[in-house]
Amino acid sequence: MALPESPLAGYLSGNRRLYAQMRPDAGSLELVLALQQGLAALARVNDGGRPRWIPERQIHLTLIHFGKVRDVYAAVSAAGSISWDEYEDRLADYVAATEAAMPREPILLEPAVLSRFGRHGRTLVLEYFPSSALLQAHERAYAALELFLTNCGITDVDAFTAADPNFMYASTLRPHITLARGFAGTLPAPVRGSSASGGSRHGVHYGSAPGDGSIIPARVRLESMPVVYPGVD
Repeated sequence: MALPESPLAGYLSGNRRLYAQMRPDAGSLELVLALQQGLAALARVNDGGRPRWIPERQIHLTLIHFGKVRDVYAAVSAAGSISWDEYEDRLADYVAATEAAMPREPILLEPAVLSRFGRHGRTLVLEYFPSSALLQAHERAYAALELFLTNCGITDVDAFTAADPNFMYASTLRPHITLARGFAGTLPAPVRGSSASGGSRHGVHYGSAPGDGSIIPARVRLESMPVVYPGVD
């Protein structure tokens, strides 16, 4: 259980969100913001109205979305018979295990493609090719989640996660950074190949051809974030 002086104290009473997630370092964040600005300037991106661009402080890449701690308690207690005190202990163990699962060194990812996520395709994301280090981190983080759910009395973890909106995507990793929500425009067409400057950074561009002012997503260097989401709900 989190001690009163612990930085984790209060996340239960506040119904805070938990994530296993990473954020771009300062240099990579500048490139992501530049990508947002470049896309926002394209008429086709704004065809269906201006999307809501994700603010700088919220840009991240998620490995495991846990959700709000009290909401998860409602779900696991309905499926099992765990008490609140037991849940609090299991949750503290889960936070510690997930913190330990996160990479200690930055991870470098190559951009893959701009995509539309969500039920209606209104979330604009930049997908990345998963690295072995990222896949291993996700495997460790998911193992921590499986152990937590088992310790909470969930007998069939696969069935529980498949039916729960918090966890239904937890077992698979599709690395991406969300750029905007409320996107109803047209994605610019990708052009693959080396960049005009020599091209070792990446192989995907958005525009008619590399070097003509086309938008070029860059590599991203990611650092681990605290499991307890720092935002206020």
